[in-house]
Amino acid sequence: MVIKHNLSAQNANRMFGQTTKAKAKNMEKLASGYKINRAADDAAGLFISEKMRRQIRGLSQASANCQEGISLVQIADGAMEEVQDMLHRGNELCVKAANGTLTVEDRNSIQMEIKQLLQEINKIGERTTYNEIPILQGTGFQFVEDDPSIIVVGGLPDWVPVGSKNNLREEYTTQETYKYTDVNGNPATAVYNITHDAATIDFNQFHGSESQIKELIGNGFYSTCCTCTNHYSIKFTEGTSSSIEVSGNHFIYNIGIEGTKDASELIQRILQGTDNGNPRGHFTKMVEDNGKLVVYDDRCNSARPALPVGNGTTMGSWDGWKNAQFWIRAHDVYGRFGPGVAYSIDDVQDFARSQNVHIQAGSESGQHIKIALPYISTPVMGISYVDARTQDGASAGIIAFKEAIEYVSGERSRMGAYQNRLEHTINNLDNIVENTQASESRIRDADIAKQMVENVINQVLSQTGQAMIVQSNQNRDSILSLLQ
Repeated sequence: MVIKHNLSAQNANRMFGQTTKAKAKNMEKLASGYKINRAADDAAGLFISEKMRRQIRGLSQASANCQEGISLVQIADGAMEEVQDMLHRGNELCVKAANGTLTVEDRNSIQMEIKQLLQEINKIGERTTYNEIPILQGTGFQFVEDDPSIIVVGGLPDWVPVGSKNNLREEYTTQETYKYTDVNGNPATAVYNITHDAATIDFNQFHGSESQIKELIGNGFYSTCCTCTNHYSIKFTEGTSSSIEVSGNHFIYNIGIEGTKDASELIQRILQGTDNGNPRGHFTKMVEDNGKLVVYDDRCNSARPALPVGNGTTMGSWDGWKNAQFWIRAHDVYGRFGPGVAYSIDDVQDFARSQNVHIQAGSESGQHIKIALPYISTPVMGISYVDARTQDGASAGIIAFKEAIEYVSGERSRMGAYQNRLEHTINNLDNIVENTQASESRIRDADIAKQMVENVINQVLSQTGQAMIVQSNQNRDSILSLLQ
């Protein structure tokens, strides 16, 4: 009999160890409720389960996001309902003022109430917010104060200093050579430093970072001709190409700026996209000056210089003093400059909806619902000024209030459509979450009944293993009795 090794005891101990490990895993699953507690339990199952978990949590939050979107829309609709009541009252007052039985004093009192209604409509548009987000101010575009035919959208980041605002007020000097005929009838030339009214935009802090490019995209600046109604805007866009769009007498140059590395390259993109810095071939010019873009009027802002003196007299005639008869006209309407992209007021309805709130309605990037916020203000609705002090003015007011009521009704209808869509989205998201949870549960959750059965089996095996180890050791002791 071989007794050097207690093979039966060793085997019983090994099996007991395996049973103990299985029992521990079984208890872990029962305690946690998961059949996958670590990657080693089921590597493939863990990978699939974690993807589903991410989706479930993302979709659950997306459903909450849609609820917040509904709240935003409801606030906007409630505010517009009040505005609509005020518009109906304004229309009622205009109908009353159009009656020929009223005195001047009667119409003046009506006008006073209309004025207060219009002021409050604007205030409602300003005060209505959700989580400090204005929801009745559209894109936040502004009307150019002295020219209501212009609206300006966007601006420039704070790190882009603008040397002049509102008007071309800075000076930019160019050196010009002009031809003239001297007193002896011979052709001659004269070189002069000519000053122009200008504005500068400093891009020296631009270093081509991704964050800077994102801040510029969608924004820009504009200028207007000093003698005509042409308006020129530079709008920074995605991509690398340039294009032009027209809004009334507004010429908007879309300048693709992706891939630009520094201020000089950025300015060169602008110049290349604007007919070498001379948009539409008009008086407006753009040049680079040490990392700054200079926007200036190509005419002098000083009087025609005197002819060179010959033989003690100022004789001869100018041949090349181009545009010298013009003086700069940087007044209220023309010769303006400012941050932002200028559009025609004719496009105000489109821009009234151009501020978008994106509701993240899914667990993946780009899965959002765009809510185009309305713009509630008297200029947008065409009732910034209603004069009911005359019958004709009251009649015009009836038409204006009618159109304003239709505008608000349309915006309320749009808000209602958004709300219905969001409610359907929530229902769908909740359904997806429920079914995805069920799928993930089948992969990861423990079958309690099965685990209880296995636990009983492991306990029996554990007790049996212990008994076998004891018995194997007793057999060894019986061998020792033979030596006595």
